[in-house]
Amino acid sequence: MQKNINKIICGWSLRKKILAAMVSLLLLSGLSSVALTQTILLNILKEEFQRKGLNSARTLSANSVTDILTQNAPRLKQLIANEKRLDKDIAYVFIIDSSSRVIAHTFDKGFPIDLAGINNVKPGKPFNAQILSTQMGLIYDISVPVFSEKSLLGHVRLGFLQDNIQRTINKISAAFLGIAVFIIAIAIFLVYRVSLLITRPVSKLVAAAEAVQKGDFSTRIEVEAKDEIGMLAAAFNEMASQLTQMVERIKHLTIFEERNRIAIDLHDCCAQDLANIIKRLELCEKLFKIEPGKAIEELRILKENARDTLNRTREVIFELKSPEDAVFDLSKRLSSYIEDYKGSTGVSVNLEMQDTLNGIQPLKARHIFYIITEALTNVKKHAQAKSVRLSLKLNGNSDLMIDIIDDGKGFDVKDEKLFGTNCNGWGIIGMRQRAAFLGGGMVIDSPSGKGTRVSVNIPIN
Repeated sequence: MQKNINKIICGWSLRKKILAAMVSLLLLSGLSSVALTQTILLNILKEEFQRKGLNSARTLSANSVTDILTQNAPRLKQLIANEKRLDKDIAYVFIIDSSSRVIAHTFDKGFPIDLAGINNVKPGKPFNAQILSTQMGLIYDISVPVFSEKSLLGHVRLGFLQDNIQRTINKISAAFLGIAVFIIAIAIFLVYRVSLLITRPVSKLVAAAEAVQKGDFSTRIEVEAKDEIGMLAAAFNEMASQLTQMVERIKHLTIFEERNRIAIDLHDCCAQDLANIIKRLELCEKLFKIEPGKAIEELRILKENARDTLNRTREVIFELKSPEDAVFDLSKRLSSYIEDYKGSTGVSVNLEMQDTLNGIQPLKARHIFYIITEALTNVKKHAQAKSVRLSLKLNGNSDLMIDIIDDGKGFDVKDEKLFGTNCNGWGIIGMRQRAAFLGGGMVIDSPSGKGTRVSVNIPIN
């Protein structure tokens, strides 16, 4: 139940939440004030009625001394009848002597026998008061002793109706409640107007934020006040201006990065192969003058290499045209590539790869594939290696660790020619840039004559 209420409230607009909160607060304060006032009034009126009843009882006690001594019942009856007639809150009055015998009373249908023995004044006390539940309702019964000098002559008993007190309190409470409702209604109207002043600019901010989310960075908000919301609107306008500038910068950077990526892809697929073909063509040119037969054989091999380069170029063009989220099976592509690699180079490649890596995002999988193939291409062209160990393992659930280890001759990792922008250096630069693009890094360790180890760390999540 509580969860459903929370869901409903969460779905309200800011204006409804403000109104609900303020109306609840006003109602709570108004009803609390009415209840508190009613309690205070009840206590005050009770004290006032008690004081009035005690004064009336004491007056009757003082005026009835002689008549009690003379047992003048008619005068006593007339005395208490006049007192009851003058005060409508009095339910009954009766006088009893020291032997608890009723001398006079105001009951029309006879005196209730049980009433005489209730609410007796203890010796030494000036009076006693007690609330009685009767057929007439709650009655505040007051008992005052009648003394002649120090002798106890009897008691005057006077009963006040509590219903009259409650009716008076209800009338006052109703009037106070009406005033409270009127004040609450005015307060709700004022709260509604104030909520409009608060939520209207907030609604404009929301609409402007939605427009920015959809790509409209020209949206601006009119600053109507210098309060916190006005400052927020000014800050939003400044943010929209900054976003416009940033979008333009991102467009330029995106174009630059895309050109750089295409350059790396073209290098990885065919630049080095074309460079190799040119060198071998130069060799053929010389062989035609010396050994034409070998030159023709070399041209046949070059024709196959050129066909492979063409196929790889078409593959890169296809990859560039494919959407970034297209399916890319890293395990299958690596296995196929390694089989062709081993057949064309004679280099043994041992692949260690976990099955869980097939769930890598397609864009990441492509870059990882090109990093590995470029590393193997370098092994083929420069390392003079006989075997390569390729390992792809997850470090926990966060990082992919790639190790390409060959048993070749190694090279000087401090050689600037290998990391420049010439044809020979594009391969390693491309590998580093791909790793950096994926949020990772690459380390090359190549002691002279002890092979080369390329370690790549790629965050997966």
